[in-house]
Amino acid sequence: MIKYVMLVLWILGVAPSAHAEGSQYDTLTDLNLEITLQESDILLADNRVPTSTTSVPNIPDSAFKKPVFTENDLHMYLGLGSMAMGILAAVSAGDAEGDPDLLNTVHYTAAKASWQLGAAAVGTGLWAHWDDFHLEDGLLDRDNLHVILGTLGVIGYYLAVKQAVDDYNDPNVGWPNESHSNAGMLGGAAMLTAIVITW
Repeated sequence: MIKYVMLVLWILGVAPSAHAEGSQYDTLTDLNLEITLQESDILLADNRVPTSTTSVPNIPDSAFKKPVFTENDLHMYLGLGSMAMGILAAVSAGDAEGDPDLLNTVHYTAAKASWQLGAAAVGTGLWAHWDDFHLEDGLLDRDNLHVILGTLGVIGYYLAVKQAVDDYNDPNVGWPNESHSNAGMLGGAAMLTAIVITW
């Protein structure tokens, strides 16, 4: 039984030392085991992370600045240009009436430019915003409506110019009738709405 008591006392660090004189006791905490630990060798219990010598890269602020001109800017300016040419075609229609050289008038040139710029706007819009168009969001979703109305606007501009040129070149007609302007006005309204809903 004494052996067990001595073993427990020794484990607890209070057992008498074999080399002690008198009643001196050495505890385990008094032992110098000459063990040295480097902080970088272990992960400390308080979750301190050893200091890293890795340097942070110096990234210039210019890497995070928006470019001066983006694909979206190109799309926007082409759409606005198409709308502006459509308006110019509408206001210059009276000056072109009766002009024997219709294909060299401001009205025709602006009308042709309106559908060509509009087609370029649709193309760049599909390129820059393809991921924004989702039919599952419904036709009345703002992005979907923008695509649909913009495309209808360009089709309206194109049909107005095509009908006018066909009438002008037809010897039986000789001059574009007023119906071509209906397609142009509907195209203009669709284009304007497409621009306004995303402005």
